Amino acid sequence: MSVTVKKLYKNSTFLYNMKLIAGHNGLNNLVQWVHIIEDDSVISFLHGNELVFTAGILNKKKDWLLNFAVKLKEVNASAFVVNLGPHTKEIDNNVIEFCNKENLPLFTIPWETRMVDMTRDFCNRILNDEQMENDLSKTIKNIVFNVGDLETQIMQLERYGCNRDSMLCFISITIGNLGGASFDDYQHEIQMIAERIAKSIHELYIYFLYQDSLILALINYTDAEIDAFVKEFFESANIKLKQFNIHMGISPNKPGLNTLNKSFEKATSAMKMACNLKEKYLYYDKLGIYKILYATSDKEVLRSFYNDTIGKLVAYDRQNNTKFTELLRIYLENNGSVQLVSEKLYVHRNTVLNHLKKIESIVGINPLELEGRVNLYMGFYIKDIL
Repeated sequence: MSVTVKKLYKNSTFLYNMKLIAGHNGLNNLVQWVHIIEDDSVISFLHGNELVFTAGILNKKKDWLLNFAVKLKEVNASAFVVNLGPHTKEIDNNVIEFCNKENLPLFTIPWETRMVDMTRDFCNRILNDEQMENDLSKTIKNIVFNVGDLETQIMQLERYGCNRDSMLCFISITIGNLGGASFDDYQHEIQMIAERIAKSIHELYIYFLYQDSLILALINYTDAEIDAFVKEFFESANIKLKQFNIHMGISPNKPGLNTLNKSFEKATSAMKMACNLKEKYLYYDKLGIYKILYATSDKEVLRSFYNDTIGKLVAYDRQNNTKFTELLRIYLENNGSVQLVSEKLYVHRNTVLNHLKKIESIVGINPLELEGRVNLYMGFYIKDIL
């Protein structure tokens, strides 16, 4: 858990006479901890996402502060604060230009402001935020999995400012092509991307892990804000995790904390569908007939229907090295047009008709009749979710 630079900066102008000098576009950077550093040789030991204070005690050379800023950027520091005084009297323009270019927020505080007071305050804010978000995440997870009394859990959320009629949307995120790696190896990177974007929209961020997926609870987001989150998430993920296929499912954005478990199930269903269809993301509301299939509690009914339809054809293709399943799907997706299938597969229409007759003999369903096409198409829909 982290807080944004913007949130730490809030009220600090009044409390500490803290001024933003450069890097305005980096105010949504996440801060996990705070340090005071005077010797730039120790910067390499930072983990990233830290806010750094310095008075420039070792500022003996002209470009010392610029080099300090460059090293901070190299380790992905979130921002830094310069205590102006006898060691650093002013900020050079080249430092300001660098911070603006790299979106690295640069602040100043007067010599009279004690850095130790600010670091203690900021660390307390980070810890308090982390405790609140952990409590909220635990409570929401308990509601989702029916742990404890529902009314007690909702009252707990209300104590943190969540209204029982608050809008809520779940988002489920996973990685589809990990190879020999595990989701745990990359969940922190995904979580940091999601947190940075979410907190640029709303300060509250709630997440938990579930079966190799990251679950986000977006509270009081508008539909437009959810769309913006999805868009920006994939823009960032395509840069930092471009070697992986990341899949996301988005539940409907609905009011009411007492229906969290249903929204959670819809997000995970949409994510599974995104994985099966090799889509980056899917909104549950746009799943169409898949919503009915996912709502079917007896999955054996679906599997039996699949085995009686498309399953027979898939098995035949596997045993005989044929491609009747592919031809049938193209035929159904083109509204039963033999001519279009002929054009797409570059075969004579009589060949298509012969293949369709062969398919009928394999599955016992006539694909040339409307009822047959409906049953076979349903078999393909079921195949996508099994």
